[in-house]
Amino acid sequence: MDSQLTLVNLPPPLCLTFSTNSMINVILYRDSQPAYIISTDLRIGGSTTEIRAADGTEVLARVTRKELLPDTIAFPHINGGEEMRLSKWLRRCKLSDNSDAHVIETEVGNCVLKKWHNAYRLALFAEYDLETPVAHWERANSISPLSLMFYSGTENFHPQIIAAFTIMELKMRREENAQAMRFSRFAARSTTLMSIGHGNM
Repeated sequence: MDSQLTLVNLPPPLCLTFSTNSMINVILYRDSQPAYIISTDLRIGGSTTEIRAADGTEVLARVTRKELLPDTIAFPHINGGEEMRLSKWLRRCKLSDNSDAHVIETEVGNCVLKKWHNAYRLALFAEYDLETPVAHWERANSISPLSLMFYSGTENFHPQIIAAFTIMELKMRREENAQAMRFSRFAARSTTLMSIGHGNM
């Protein structure tokens, strides 16, 4: 993979700040100026999410979700804008430590997206260096909103990184919600059984 992603004596990362904590309808700011717009059109049978330049005229990425057919993604300026299966572009893989990750193809080669990262929750790495991220979340707190950090060498594929992070974050949130619902049902069932048990004593 191209050595331009080596992070030695490089300038500070570029920061894109999310206007809200949404992955489907949000403005991304760079130095307090709009840089990208993510918008989603919901419809019967699916949805379409687009990542556009700040002026809203140029579509940089499009994710189409379907109920009955595979989800697809397209980048109008890459491969002639041809649609491909989302699962083919954001490919699952196993790392040497047996953890799950996903691989995306970029102009400089493959990058590995790790989820549930201890420090960043989501982090993207050059294939040849799985220790130093080339992009990562900066998590929201009481003072700062959610931000996406990009390091030097990623300039030509920011839309792909934004797409990968927002798609994966949305998936992770759904997994967390489903897990919370299962835990809630289990807790409610346990409380009910305990009440019945006490009633029979």
